[in-house]
Amino acid sequence: MKHKRINTRWEVWSYDVFGNTKDGYEVNDRYKEHEDYEINCKVEIANPGTIIAFEHCTPSDYAIRQALSIKKWIKIETDGDDVTIYVNAAKNGYPIGELRCISHESLSPIHSK
Repeated sequence: MKHKRINTRWEVWSYDVFGNTKDGYEVNDRYKEHEDYEINCKVEIANPGTIIAFEHCTPSDYAIRQALSIKKWIKIETDGDDVTIYVNAAKNGYPIGELRCISHESLSPIHSK
């Protein structure tokens, strides 16, 4: 069975960062890398088989890495919500960047703009 997918569009921002591992990091500024970046997301069902089931999706780690040009050996952590994703290096919390969905009001449940 083929999984349902949807196209989503994102602003992709990278960061200028001050600090170090010992003292911590602070985002000094951010730069828009892409104004309209497409990510094809796999749609999943939350609460399947119930009356409160709904479709939701989120970009894969692979898609996030591609958008922010993150090397495959760097482990990442993400935070945020269904339409804003903040990305940090898992090892030391270094802020890498963020993605902001511009095609949908919500991805959980899915609602287009």
